[in-house]
Amino acid sequence: MKVNLTLILFFAISQLFGQTAFSVSAYKMTIKGTSNLHDWESTAKEVRVKGDFTLQQDKFTALNTLSVEVPVKSIKSTKGSIMDNKTYDALNADKHANITFKVEGVTPIKAQSDGYTITASGNLTIAGMTKKVDLTAKGKSNGDGSITFSGSYKLKMTDFGIKPPTALMGTMKVGNDIEVVYSVTMKKS
Repeated sequence: MKVNLTLILFFAISQLFGQTAFSVSAYKMTIKGTSNLHDWESTAKEVRVKGDFTLQQDKFTALNTLSVEVPVKSIKSTKGSIMDNKTYDALNADKHANITFKVEGVTPIKAQSDGYTITASGNLTIAGMTKKVDLTAKGKSNGDGSITFSGSYKLKMTDFGIKPPTALMGTMKVGNDIEVVYSVTMKKS
């Protein structure tokens, strides 16, 4: 009887405070920038995300691990294939096929009336160069057990060794500053 009670207690606690593996079920990731001729926008058509979260009574309480991978050649511009090819060349896509972010640490989660705020520090790798960055996201638990994270991150291409692309024999010059805007919904794996 003592063994059975211990076993039941163990499973009850693991359900209450258990770590749970999550994977992406929906996403939207947009990269926004400027040039001397017009603003531009590209969308990542593929985003791979894996995470391990702690839940307490189906409420998100901790981010234990998180990794994000975006295949460079899944990034498509609203300006067409010429812009796509300039992007792939600038990111050296043949040598560095993916943009990655791997969380190394998380500040305490701040609960709010409409969800929570999470700041995660980790390694962002673009075009083969890795930098430690802090990303802040808004999170919310959805009624179906999924979790949605959304936010944005601004960076300079040159911080990752990327020369901003040019076109039309150098008459069009892309600005150095870009912004990545994202929304990722994750469900239990």
